[in-house]
Amino acid sequence: MNFFWDNLYDKFKDRRYGILFVFAILALVGLLIVMVIIDAALRAFGREEYFLDALPGIGLLGLAWGFLIFRRAQARSREKLRQPPLSRDEMRVARSKLLNNQSRRSL
Repeated sequence: MNFFWDNLYDKFKDRRYGILFVFAILALVGLLIVMVIIDAALRAFGREEYFLDALPGIGLLGLAWGFLIFRRAQARSREKLRQPPLSRDEMRVARSKLLNNQSRRSL
């Protein structure tokens, strides 16, 4: 079976381990800093119990936001691969190059 995670990992398999590691560490450190700031703010205002009730909703919103970012990145990468059609002049030049290369090979 071809799992999603296998395809995701294949992109980083033989290259970019350093970039993947740095982004993972930065994400973890950033998440830790955000959690400390939120905890300090909640303790200052005495609202810990309200935050714990809202935590699942915040998590779902964060998950949906991450999914949207991922889908936009996929659409952008698919769009980069598309090339506009060739003009008449470009097609003529390409045909003449192919014909010239084929005639040289037959000699």
